Amino acid sequence: MKNAVKIILKSILTLGILSSVFCTVSRLHVFGAETVKESAYQEVKKDGRLYVFSSSQRKADFEKSGELGKGIIKIGYGRNGETVVFDSEDAVIEYEARLVKEILGKANIKAYREAKINDRLYVFTSPTRKENFEKSGELGVSIIKIGYGPNGETVVFDSDEAVKEYHNRHPQKHVQK
Repeated sequence: MKNAVKIILKSILTLGILSSVFCTVSRLHVFGAETVKESAYQEVKKDGRLYVFSSSQRKADFEKSGELGKGIIKIGYGRNGETVVFDSEDAVIEYEARLVKEILGKANIKAYREAKINDRLYVFTSPTRKENFEKSGELGVSIIKIGYGPNGETVVFDSDEAVKEYHNRHPQKHVQK
């Protein structure tokens, strides 16, 4: 009985986390936001607040004047309950995506999918890349390993993380031809 309760609670937690992931992905799609460049995203702690920037120009202006001007303020929204001030909606989305990724990393839950299409095995760890592939039929940047699958099929990975997760789920030896 106790094991059944643990399994149910673990399932509920997993569903809750995955729901957060899909809500964040949906928000990205709904707002049509482009991915924030890694180099542009920055966090600055000042006066007990966390300031989050998706624009390097707005960050530079903030550092000069000490004022943000127009921004989005979320009280108690930070990792430690601090107030977070965002320079734009893009910064909010990127911050939330990073929080979700951090939570998933700690919970060791992966958004992992395999799909066999035309004698190839496609492996995804990104729901967004999988959705884009389903729409366009193209993966863009990928890792291709010929003869790598369990039956000698070509395996196409969406990222290095997908290769690692594939190895975790298929521990047998893989030999690339």
